[in-house]
Amino acid sequence: MMTRQEKALWAAVIILTAGVLLMGSLIVIRGLKPAGTVHEPDDEQGGLDAVASFDGQMITEDEWVKELKRARGHEMLLQMLNQKAVYAEAQALKIRVSPDEIAGRIQSEAKGYESEDAYYGEMSAQLGLTPEEVRAEAAYQLTLEKIAIVNIHISDDAIDRYIEEHKEEFEPKRQYDLAWIKLKSRREANKALDRLEDGEDFGKLAEELSLDEYTRMQGGRLGLIEEDDPFVPEELLEAAKDLEAGDIAGPIGLKDDGYAVMQIRDIVKTGELSDAEIRVRVNKQLALNEAVPLTELEAKLRDKYGAELITQSSSERQSYIK
Repeated sequence: MMTRQEKALWAAVIILTAGVLLMGSLIVIRGLKPAGTVHEPDDEQGGLDAVASFDGQMITEDEWVKELKRARGHEMLLQMLNQKAVYAEAQALKIRVSPDEIAGRIQSEAKGYESEDAYYGEMSAQLGLTPEEVRAEAAYQLTLEKIAIVNIHISDDAIDRYIEEHKEEFEPKRQYDLAWIKLKSRREANKALDRLEDGEDFGKLAEELSLDEYTRMQGGRLGLIEEDDPFVPEELLEAAKDLEAGDIAGPIGLKDDGYAVMQIRDIVKTGELSDAEIRVRVNKQLALNEAVPLTELEAKLRDKYGAELITQSSSERQSYIK
């Protein structure tokens, strides 16, 4: 069982990986923010607009754009071509992505966050993305997936077999909005419970007492946790099964070390899928398993539509197909 600190490390890895993937595709919507080269302005730069200064030294817009091109220009152009090729193919195949599909993708991505607003806030804080940009990326990925599976047929027997073998995937689940205070001993946990019974605020007490560095300054908040989350101590999840929203429980002995006092802030039950919804989901999943990788599909579509990158040096101009 992973501790909360280990979960933090995994979360960092996931966020960094997601950042690489999202930035690659969203850079056509929004530029990156690299640092420019700082040096003294000269006469030839006198007519150029300054975009920043440091200790009296100007960074011009021309220098800024040049650095953007050097650092990320190739990726930006490539992704611009990807989007043009993908949407050209979608138009030829009469493929559309509905607002409901985009909303569904966002809801899926936001699982594990307290709300969609919290998810958007994390995307803004970590990647600098607006909600509109996140939705645009969802629309692009959905379009690409539809193109990938447009000619793939999955039999009813294959769908039935998958559903039978993976029943647990489609069962309704509970999610707990949890907060905790991690303490060294049972005695300290009992003292914390006494203070809570006297009316002290759980969040403030967590900030004062909790040994968990990751959640302490958030009032002990673990966030919205699925009932089988492998990154949360199983002792907490086991105790949560018998509690109602608003309950406080403890002391809870932890296998890794110490004791916990836990608060159930809220309980959310995920909606039950209809048979039709399950079959649609499984059909798409199995079809994507058979389809070419999406990055390979992007390359094929660029080639199909004659996408061309043109690079220019001081002495020659070269063009090549990617």
